Parts: sequence; structure tokens; C-alpha cells
Amino acid sequence: MRTRLKTGGADHRPPRDSNAQKEPARRAPGHAEGARRSGMTQEIVFETGLPVALLRAREAVMFHMRPILRAHGFTEQQWRVMRKLHPSVPIDKTTLSSRATLLMPSLLRILRDLEEMELIRLVSSARNPRLSRVILSAKGAAAVARTSADIERAMKAVRTRIGEASVAQLLELLQTVESRLTGFSLP
Repeated sequence: MRTRLKTGGADHRPPRDSNAQKEPARRAPGHAEGARRSGMTQEIVFETGLPVALLRAREAVMFHMRPILRAHGFTEQQWRVMRKLHPSVPIDKTTLSSRATLLMPSLLRILRDLEEMELIRLVSSARNPRLSRVILSAKGAAAVARTSADIERAMKAVRTRIGEASVAQLLELLQTVESRLTGFSLP
């Protein structure tokens, strides 16, 4: 289901023939911004389907986090890895992949980059020397501390804007969705 919201100036399109079939709405990236600058009418299409609504909510939050991550030299994916690591407790790559919600090939590329930046160290497993585990370096721990402070300030503002009760309710609903759909197969 879609809801349309018109923005901008007056609609300059000719009236539609009521018997004609409607064309599906097509939007190119950046189209809305160009329409706003030129004064053209722009229709914003809001999807009410669950997957798109979840993506839109995520993007609304991440819009405020990305500049902070960029200022600290991290991509979103690198930050998802860094914040799951500890300076004294090594973690195996499979567990890290799950906790950071990254596929293993992506995680391995990110770990290589973080190791080159000297933010992490790979240490051999005590039980199996062929396996390596991941740990924050001192430089990485300092970077996480600095970035976390700025992210926490931004998240506090976001939570205040949304409302603490709404955030708590949303987190509870998201946990319900995840738990009910994990392992679920469509008939």
C-alpha cells in the first residue's frame, strides 16, 4: 500500500483521462532534491510494507550517525565490527560475524582493513593454533572510546526526539519480529 504526499509548487501536469490506466510511480535517486530546487511538484511515496518501513526507519536513524562515523574515519560496517570487540577478550570470527550482522566474506575484508589501520589484532586460539581470534588493539580501543562518546550523544538526541517510551516499545516490537521469524519457514 502506498500513501502519496505532494510537496513543492503547483502541479503543472495536464489532468489525467479518468479512463486511462495509471502508470506506476518511478523515482530516480536524487529526483526529489532536483524537483525541490526547480520548484516542480514532487510526490513522495511512502511504502507501508514492513521491509520498506524498517529500511526507512533505519535510514532515518543512520542519517544522524553517518557524519559522526565519517568524522572518526569509520564506515558503518567497520563500526559494527569495532563496537563488538574488546581489548582483552578475543572473539572468534564466526561469532563476530553474527554479532556484527555481516556475512563472513564482508567481515574478512573489513578485518583486513582494520588490521592494516592497526585498530585490531589477530591472535591464535589457545585450543586450536590454526584458528585466529580478533581483539582490539590499544589504538582501536581508544578509537572506539572516542567514537562511542559522540555516537552516544547523538543517540541521546535521537531517543529524545522519538521519545523514550516509543523507543522502548519499538525495540520490544523489533525483538518480537526477530524472535518469531528466526527459523520460520513459509508454508
